[in-house]
Amino acid sequence: MSDAPENEEDEFDELEFMPNFIPLPPEFHSFTEEGPFTKCTLCEEPLLEDGKPYLIHKAFHRSEVIFEYAMCLPCRAKMQEELSTESLERINQYMDQFHIEDRNGQLLEEYGTDVSPWISHCLISGKPIEGEDEYHYYAFCDGPDLVFNGLPMALAGGVDEELNELLSRKTRDRLDGFVDEQFGLPPELKKPIKGSPILI
Repeated sequence: MSDAPENEEDEFDELEFMPNFIPLPPEFHSFTEEGPFTKCTLCEEPLLEDGKPYLIHKAFHRSEVIFEYAMCLPCRAKMQEELSTESLERINQYMDQFHIEDRNGQLLEEYGTDVSPWISHCLISGKPIEGEDEYHYYAFCDGPDLVFNGLPMALAGGVDEELNELLSRKTRDRLDGFVDEQFGLPPELKKPIKGSPILI
């Protein structure tokens, strides 16, 4: 029998069995599909079956969606192959300092699966997202569900410059090409995607 006080055991049991997924909330629905993303933006493979992992990135300009995509993990792996090893290493090292795995446990303990606190502040700057001209939402999903695994998270638009500095010329060119291929955005709205870590 454990010597831990009963209330500590109860807290441990609660964390041990706390669910780490929920049906995809409206914050991560597709603006164009007016509901959950049904297919990968790149390969158009269906996404809503259980056991189909994918990433979502939504970018906003003054609360309006300026682009969004869902990317299955095979497409993400293919894109990574086109990017420089140097950029991948730099981004990974940069993101490691924010201890996303620790954040996951802390937020699940404090807020559970209420998605709002997870995306209320920029992961990097700590600034509130409310009132930002540009911001991004990121999520990891499995079929119809959002999975809490360090994501979801939000980034304020101003951190893009810092992230972009970590990328090689090859990687920047490839990400610019991705924007042109997928979104056809006007020049003034292309900038927010640059340096997006979810791509790499």
